[in-house]
Amino acid sequence: MTSNHNPVLHKSKAAVLARLAPYWKIEAANIVGLPFVIVVLSRGKIGWVTLVPMLAMVLLLAIGAVYWRMKVQQLRGEPHDTEPVLQRIASLRKPTLALTLIGCVVAALGWFEPTWTRGLSDRFAATGCAVLAALEYVNYYHRQLQHFDNLADFRRLLAGKGFRRSWLARDLAAMSKGRQSPHQQD
Repeated sequence: MTSNHNPVLHKSKAAVLARLAPYWKIEAANIVGLPFVIVVLSRGKIGWVTLVPMLAMVLLLAIGAVYWRMKVQQLRGEPHDTEPVLQRIASLRKPTLALTLIGCVVAALGWFEPTWTRGLSDRFAATGCAVLAALEYVNYYHRQLQHFDNLADFRRLLAGKGFRRSWLARDLAAMSKGRQSPHQQD
């Protein structure tokens, strides 16, 4: 029996699709929304110490938006060549790691050398962006940190089984081994 005739699989796939469908839109909105909120909360008093980690954060949000849009298209069975997208995302792994680390260092240096910043709000904004960038990097390229939207993942975490390998990490591993995505269900 093919998966196309399995109602349990269709229900499971539909549930996964319903859960994942808004992700790319949320990530895309955050590309603009988070910097806007940061600027508003800091009353516009941000400088280069914030802009460096903010750039890393925005880049990772863009990667997330592109990736989740691709996954939704894939789960819907829409014709879409995922390999070029995954190759581009894979090629950004080291640059985003470097930018994230630089952003974290710059944010930390802002606390040690306050004259580099535009004040306390700049230092807090830089720190927030650096933390978000680091979390996004881990969440996409290594371990799924988000567990609030899936009860099974949350229970797994509470049971002490740790964090799952991220969807993107699994897709990149499958691509590098020349296999189909482990999440693609035909």
